[in-house]
Amino acid sequence: MKVPERKGGMDEINITPLIDVVLVLLIIFMVLTPITVQTMASRLPPEDDNSEPVPPDQQPDQLMIAIYEDGTLALNLNPQTDESLRDELTKRLRVKAKKSVFIDADKDSNYARVITIMDMARDCGAELVGFAEMSDEGPAKLNAAAPMPGAVPVEGTPAPG
Repeated sequence: MKVPERKGGMDEINITPLIDVVLVLLIIFMVLTPITVQTMASRLPPEDDNSEPVPPDQQPDQLMIAIYEDGTLALNLNPQTDESLRDELTKRLRVKAKKSVFIDADKDSNYARVITIMDMARDCGAELVGFAEMSDEGPAKLNAAAPMPGAVPVEGTPAPG
């Protein structure tokens, strides 16, 4: 018996070559991905050990507000009252191109106080207000000899300076 000849194309699609190609590509990407990640991580710029410190008479570009457990404030480790902080932030943010402020709040500080200071920073012109946790102990301690602005010395204690 003679088999009838088929004319025209096949009715079924053979997907075996497609699966083979996809599996080969999958294996290639699985092998290359860890190599690529290591290469990206190793292309970091070198550390600059020769960076010069900022002169003390020049104000730092970064604005860091510290909120202590007792609610006192400091801007770049300079003690501030609410009013002086508002004035200083407004003055400094007015001339900055990148208007960002970071807040380092003590973990035991009052939540409402932190939110109030965040709102104050926004009102003063900050476009970005972020949190920075500089250490587990909370914000850096202030210089004990530096008086709080607007503070009145108590009788019997020597005036600083």
